[in-house]
Amino acid sequence: MALFFLTSFFAAVNIKLPHIIADRMVLQQKSECTLWGKADSNEQIKITASWGQTVQTTALQNGVWSVKISTPEHGGPYSIDFVGKNFLRINDVLIGEVWLVSGQTNMEIPMIGWPPYDTIQGGPQALASADNDNIRFIMLQQKASFDLEEDNNCWWTKATSENCKPFSAMAYFYAKKLYEETGIPIGVIQCSWNGSNVESWVDLETVKTVPTLKNAVLEYERCKPLQKQLENWIKSHKTITLNSDWRKRYDGVDFFDKEASRLSYADDSWKEMELPCFMDNREGIGSYDGIVWFRKWVDIPIEWVGTKLILSLGPIDDMDVTYVNGEKIGETLGDGKWNYSREYEIPAKTVLSNEMVIAVRVIDCGNGGGLCGVKEAMCIYPEGEKDKAISIAGKWKYLPTAEFKDGVFYSYDLKTREYYNRPQVPVVLNMKTISAAYNAMINPVKNYTIRGVLISMGESNVGRSSEYLKLFPAMASSWRAAFKNPDMKFYFSQIAPYPYQAGESQCMREAQRRCQALIPNSGMVCVLDFGNRYGFHYAQKQQVAGRFAAWALNDVYDKKCEVSGPEFSQMVIKENKVFLIFTHTEGGLVCKGKHLTNFQVVDAKGVAYDAEAEINGNVVQVWSQDCKSPKNVRYAYKDWVDDVTFYNGAGFPASSFTTEKKLIDTAEY
Repeated sequence: MALFFLTSFFAAVNIKLPHIIADRMVLQQKSECTLWGKADSNEQIKITASWGQTVQTTALQNGVWSVKISTPEHGGPYSIDFVGKNFLRINDVLIGEVWLVSGQTNMEIPMIGWPPYDTIQGGPQALASADNDNIRFIMLQQKASFDLEEDNNCWWTKATSENCKPFSAMAYFYAKKLYEETGIPIGVIQCSWNGSNVESWVDLETVKTVPTLKNAVLEYERCKPLQKQLENWIKSHKTITLNSDWRKRYDGVDFFDKEASRLSYADDSWKEMELPCFMDNREGIGSYDGIVWFRKWVDIPIEWVGTKLILSLGPIDDMDVTYVNGEKIGETLGDGKWNYSREYEIPAKTVLSNEMVIAVRVIDCGNGGGLCGVKEAMCIYPEGEKDKAISIAGKWKYLPTAEFKDGVFYSYDLKTREYYNRPQVPVVLNMKTISAAYNAMINPVKNYTIRGVLISMGESNVGRSSEYLKLFPAMASSWRAAFKNPDMKFYFSQIAPYPYQAGESQCMREAQRRCQALIPNSGMVCVLDFGNRYGFHYAQKQQVAGRFAAWALNDVYDKKCEVSGPEFSQMVIKENKVFLIFTHTEGGLVCKGKHLTNFQVVDAKGVAYDAEAEINGNVVQVWSQDCKSPKNVRYAYKDWVDDVTFYNGAGFPASSFTTEKKLIDTAEY
């Protein structure tokens, strides 16, 4: 309600502020912080902060204004008054340290996790004691755009047990650690999007400097006007309002449920889709977020009539409401439940004949969407008799009836099957479109003064590590230019081991390792020891956040400590042995296990041999009886690593690495 009235108030006055400048915000301490907004053309604006600063500015001809204001050492709460033709006050402002956290899934997964598979170690315990007025966060709306956006629909929130549930677990644990160590208020800008790739977070001019993305740029520019036509068509439809409480967002919302689930509904003209699958990027639906109805007629044995049955649908991305013969038998609503397997009881009174129609309303809010498990999970059977299950996988009728865009559902008429008239655009606008996330999420906040950036990014770029090696440092430079902070701290984490189909996660980790030398004022966090064979999301967010915090505490807050695991520095070859020298050896080199594992030596032809290795002071000796003339060494240089033994005394693991100068992808050797 407060947000509603605040937005309405801004719409009625002359001075307008972006969403990020609002009650409960945190401003960077001891800095020249930028405040900006819009007003009438040439309007004079006076800004007074309760910590004793007053500045004045005049809006430009187009109404845009911007001004710098000096901030003191950490403290608060303060207020800021804006006086022009109207008066506006921002309350409960803290002065402290501001960090932006970005990336894809591992940076986005919330404190409550995405159970049952993606859980957060220590999450429930941390939430129980999360109330802290000195930790504030703002979660930017996930949005893609072909155009540079000026604002993003978001608002500042104080850390409480309830407020932190949907907030990034990595970001919360990082903020908590910094506050505990420094006593300084911490503000976090969450700017993450699961499934996004690096090129989506880079401004277009920077993307144009990467030769391998030349064709993508040409397609982007060709489809930009077509995308505008599509957006105008979508926004010409009526909107469906959701509950403002995120915990009850989808409760009681009707998307043609009565008609689309009805036993007698005629779905003859609906198109068909083979299930299970992710419905994203399929012919006839493409990249689409919103409501899609699925219907299927099923024949069951006559002896099942009048008995209780179990309907198993497998996991559904993201949510569903499920009907049988027009009767609702179950629903799974709420964020983060895309990997829950759905099993619903069909009451005996609903099983009226040996024919039934199953109707599933799927709500997809991003990425793949749909009934996306395995065929074996899609079945129907009498309660307690799964051995008699009948498969319901195969062809299902489907029809999209509402599109989810920028936090709003736009409704498409069920009777006229309006979706089928939707304009087609060859380039899909989503979290993987070049510059799209930058335009809609970074550009709106680039004037906000921050200390630095934390980023976890790379899973969606696996298989393109050589390109990443050029693009990721370019992204760091472009962000520093955008935030007008050439020395801005830039801390990033490697991807974790996982058996990718492409078999190249080690190449991406190596590209990321090498990026550290290419990005000034950066620091890399290794997560080699947190690999998850069943997904590239790891549960140890608190430990990884602690590794991020070590970099900041050492570099920014004068809390001198080790920040990294052993980092390869030099190699010396003597006969058939290779001697590796490392930096970051605080507490010495350590073997956690009976002996070091995962080392290989490589001969002049590029053939790798499993090798023995042992620690001798700050040197690791590596050799293989099968290779008499080693030329290089690889450590943990494989897709999946499950026996990490090489650490330093501070408890940080060494990154996987190769001493070969050329970054080679798996397919090349």
